[in-house]
Amino acid sequence: MIHVPDVRATVAWYERIGFTVGATYGDETGQNFSFAIMSFGDTEVMFNTGGETSEKRRREVDLYVYTDNVDELYEDLKARADVIEKPHDTFYGMRELIIRDINRFWITFGQQSVFAMLMGGVYEGDPERVRRALESRRVKPETLNVAFAFASATEKRNDEILALLAAAGAQPPPAIDLATLESYAGLYQGEHGIAAEISVEDGRLFATPAGQERMSLWPLDQVTFRPVAMDGAALQFKVEAGEAVAVTLSHGGHQIELKKR
Repeated sequence: MIHVPDVRATVAWYERIGFTVGATYGDETGQNFSFAIMSFGDTEVMFNTGGETSEKRRREVDLYVYTDNVDELYEDLKARADVIEKPHDTFYGMRELIIRDINRFWITFGQQSVFAMLMGGVYEGDPERVRRALESRRVKPETLNVAFAFASATEKRNDEILALLAAAGAQPPPAIDLATLESYAGLYQGEHGIAAEISVEDGRLFATPAGQERMSLWPLDQVTFRPVAMDGAALQFKVEAGEAVAVTLSHGGHQIELKKR
């Protein structure tokens, strides 16, 4: 339930972007609504009187609506709504579109990202999820390669999944000798207390950020690796005289350098 300054105007705005009116109740003047219930698919939201106007960029409450057609919604809404963020993939595995309503409340429409669908399908041994991700044609070549490497090494190895990935153009990862991997191992630390432990196990590289779970790293080239659970992220080692001295984490247009201790 959200309190808004004008329930009737809010109902009209939400109708224009595809919400359905479930019920409205008049106020004592007969000119406005005192309360309304609206739905978007299986989602329901209630609007009540007593809310204040605001010029803030973001209000106290956001709405989050799960959907399966973020990109289609964007094409439908972009001319009729204040778009805060166009469709984009997040580091936590969602593809999202963010708009702002008539009262400046943010509405995020979210669906599972193609990356999350692909890697989840590989991890669970689910060829159908992998097929749906590939059919989107939004999987990056380097992601294909990482998925292929992961599918080859996981305990739930599935030959059908490997065949799907190979048919989509996936290539095996570059071979990196054990001595090189071991030269990357150690504790890396950056500013503001950011730290990560790089380790080698069974010929594979892993990263354990401080206070977080260990992540497997898959090579893109001899010095660049991708965390299997982070879309678009990469770790690049800086090597001097055959030894790693730092690693740079790149993600979402930002870079953080951690120096080896």
